[in-house]
Amino acid sequence: MNISLQQLSGNLNQHLMNVYYVAGDEPLQKEEAVKLIRQAAVNSGFTERVVLDVDKKFDWGLLLAESQSMSLFGDKRLIELRMPQTKPGDKGSKAIVSFMAECPDDVMLLIVSGKLDKPQLKSKWFKAIDAKGVCIQIWPIDKAQLPRWVTQRMAALKMQASPDALELLCDRVEGNLLAAEQALEKLFLLNGEGEVDMEAVRDLVADSARYNVFQLVDSSLNGEASQSVKILDGLQGEGVDPVIIVWALAREIRSLVSMSLAMNEQSLEQVIKVFHVWQKRQNCIKSALSRHKARQWQLFLWQLSELDKLNKGLKTGNIWHELIQLVLKIAGNPLMPAQRPKQAAYSY
Repeated sequence: MNISLQQLSGNLNQHLMNVYYVAGDEPLQKEEAVKLIRQAAVNSGFTERVVLDVDKKFDWGLLLAESQSMSLFGDKRLIELRMPQTKPGDKGSKAIVSFMAECPDDVMLLIVSGKLDKPQLKSKWFKAIDAKGVCIQIWPIDKAQLPRWVTQRMAALKMQASPDALELLCDRVEGNLLAAEQALEKLFLLNGEGEVDMEAVRDLVADSARYNVFQLVDSSLNGEASQSVKILDGLQGEGVDPVIIVWALAREIRSLVSMSLAMNEQSLEQVIKVFHVWQKRQNCIKSALSRHKARQWQLFLWQLSELDKLNKGLKTGNIWHELIQLVLKIAGNPLMPAQRPKQAAYSY
């Protein structure tokens, strides 16, 4: 059964199912759906939680073993299966189908993955889930939907934005709901309940202008290597979640992949026009497209997917060090010894 994110809360209150599948690439809404399901599970007595992270070496026998093993204290269990790649393979497909056939009453399965494509929606393993469980597909909030989404979020905080304030706020956070949520939280802390005017949003923008995720994107696209590293260091110093940076870069690079491929048949100027690039961003987009070909942008996108795994703990490493190297590559200056992370000093 497929339901929307908006229907999830009502569904959980009516009847808790044994299997829930949350799929999508938008991190904020996906995490909110997962939290709702976890809380409903706890409220229904599923007090033990087991997390299984799926990678290429994952042993799918663990899923069935966990579903069949007895809890130490006799508690009902929530098994959280995280599938970043959304492709379980033959062994995974068989394991999921087997689980769905048994589906123990004292075990609840929560699957979390990226966006589902058409072949996956037609697969045996997904059909098995759909037949007995609930699937919530998470979709991005596009530019046209964003003002309504922001207005609803503000209403929950008992805030209302003037039309010009709403327009500026949406312009600053378009394509990044995590940034939007942070902006609304800051507005609430600074202004409290009530009307939010243009001046309040301008103050918020000014406060974040020193180190801004979108400035990082434009700086790296412009080829400003030193400035990009400076902004990235500032974002780290302010405690910005790396997932926001990965999201912003991935969003931009997806567009650049499409534009680069279009340049095989169209001129740069034609591509800029066809993709409706804003006037104020045309220079940095032109600079980026002139610096790298489509294949390189596709490689950058793959590297960002690897950074996402790193951030989720599926790989080991320092995500901030990796982000610096990636940003330098995007800027066209991968070798900047002076800008590399400082090595620890040792005394003998």
